Amino acid sequence: MPIYEYRCQQCSEVSSYFLKTYGAVPQSGCKHCQSPDIQRIMSNVAHIRSEADKFAQLDPKYGKMVDQALAKAPSDTNPDHYVRKMVPFSQAKEQGDPYFQD
Repeated sequence: MPIYEYRCQQCSEVSSYFLKTYGAVPQSGCKHCQSPDIQRIMSNVAHIRSEADKFAQLDPKYGKMVDQALAKAPSDTNPDHYVRKMVPFSQAKEQGDPYFQD
């Protein structure tokens, strides 16, 4: 059964109802003030886009802008700076706190 949303014309609250058909009308009226004066409204819908669609909508200059920003930034703000310093715990020179010590 689909879920339909109705807005109460008295208290302006929105209520959701499970109804068998599109033409069916909720029998109980507003769930908040019990007014029978309710009107069906358009519900929000979610549109899930793939990663490829999101990437296609990026500004074509985006990659270039990121590269320029990284080139201007200090070396320790680049994530690769820290990745190069990482070693497995089994090969660490010191035992204990796994955080970097500069």
